Amino acid sequence: MATWDLHTYTYKKVNGLQLTIDVSYPPGHNSSGTALLHLHGGFLVIGEKSTLPPTWLINACHHRGWAYATASYRLLPEGNGLEILSDCIDAATWTAGNIARNLILAGSSAGGYLAVATAAHPRAPPISAVLSIYGMVDLTEKRYITPGRGLRGNDANLPTTLREIESAMGEEGTAVDGCPFPSSSETTVRRMGWVSALHEAAWYPDILTRIPGLAERIRAEGVAAILEKWRVLFPLAFGMTGGFPPTAILHGDEDVLVGMEQSHVLAERLDCLGVNVLLEKVTGEGHGFDVREVVDIDLDVDVAGETVQGFYQSMRRIISFLEDHL
Repeated sequence: MATWDLHTYTYKKVNGLQLTIDVSYPPGHNSSGTALLHLHGGFLVIGEKSTLPPTWLINACHHRGWAYATASYRLLPEGNGLEILSDCIDAATWTAGNIARNLILAGSSAGGYLAVATAAHPRAPPISAVLSIYGMVDLTEKRYITPGRGLRGNDANLPTTLREIESAMGEEGTAVDGCPFPSSSETTVRRMGWVSALHEAAWYPDILTRIPGLAERIRAEGVAAILEKWRVLFPLAFGMTGGFPPTAILHGDEDVLVGMEQSHVLAERLDCLGVNVLLEKVTGEGHGFDVREVVDIDLDVDVAGETVQGFYQSMRRIISFLEDHL
């Protein structure tokens, strides 16, 4: 396929960080006026804008003359949920204002959550469509408010790990907008331990909001326990309307890191609101299947993909859905 131009822009300066967006422009982008902004995964704690790029999506964008953009944003636990969400809203606003007449907002895993929360926020720019790829979209769901189960196993030194998280959270003036993943570096290994501990202790709502015990209160009282200020961080419980953009969802039914029930709940919520939604369940696949099993997927070229990789057809239907809503 044709080559494209890659440029990096600063969309925001905060806490000593320059938050940036990488944009690749294919030939003919000016005539299409469409950009897809992808928010990376990493459970809000690890990853960076270049983490595990979804080549199937990048290639599909370039074949259609769409720009593909990916943004950095602040991470937990140094940043709180409102700060992270504000970064994603600002990245979407910059993209819509500078390179896109039509904006598609996408994200993988934690990025799927951020895409949904951004699109639901009243400060979001006009968005043509949303794509959630195995997104951890509902942080009030049982998995995130019930302690006892880590990400892939439990932490024998959980109290120590939780103290590390609290220490990082309490460091004034610090901010982190990326942690390479996958990586065997000491920093990445430590932060992966934090991810597991946040699951095991059911601390995601607490750390996002800086309210100790919030997950326990949600468990006891329901979502009414969440204060108004923080409700934008829980879009499936608050704030979604029939005006939410058309949404495509891709998820493997053997995902043990972010259960597929997350995508079912999102699809059901949108359907009840009358939003056009496409849920593609990929049989036999787990978390990260679209970036883990095939290095470079090109849906428009690889005609053998339908039989070699059963999920190619689901991906093609996702792209068609996005095209139909521009």
